[in-house]
Amino acid sequence: MLLIRRALDALYLLGGVLGAVALAAIGIIIATQVVGRQFGATVLGADDLTAFSVAASAALPLAYAFRHGAHIRVDLIIGRLTGAPRFGMEALALLLATALAAFFAYSMIDLATDSFEFEDVAQGSVAWKLWVPQGLVGAGCALFALCLLDDLVVHLLGGTPSYRRAAEASALERAGEEI
Repeated sequence: MLLIRRALDALYLLGGVLGAVALAAIGIIIATQVVGRQFGATVLGADDLTAFSVAASAALPLAYAFRHGAHIRVDLIIGRLTGAPRFGMEALALLLATALAAFFAYSMIDLATDSFEFEDVAQGSVAWKLWVPQGLVGAGCALFALCLLDDLVVHLLGGTPSYRRAAEASALERAGEEI
């Protein structure tokens, strides 16, 4: 079981790292455009690459952020419950969130597959293959669905889900974890 936990945590971390790389790519592309304008040069396809990087930077780190309590959780109803009703509502919320994330993942992977099969390309100045960014968003959504399923299983087995552990951790512990 420890091996599975380590593998899943490594997978979530990989999503976070890839999201950070995509975020850095946005900065590099924009900086290249700014410098290029100073010398009268344009970077073809930069707008498309920036948009693709934004999509990847939003989707890939979803699971990592969720595991570390970085998502906003609204406890208006669940926060007021205790015992079996709270357990049931948390299970239901995790189940619905997992289903929704899995649906998004399926939809994006299906779109990426279609784009690959039909050799669909961006309509900008450079014909970038669209299946690449669509696949990255699909992978990020699938990783998030896996993360939600992971917490659902932990919750149903009587453990403490990651979002509750993160909420209970002190600010100092969270800061140390981020470093």
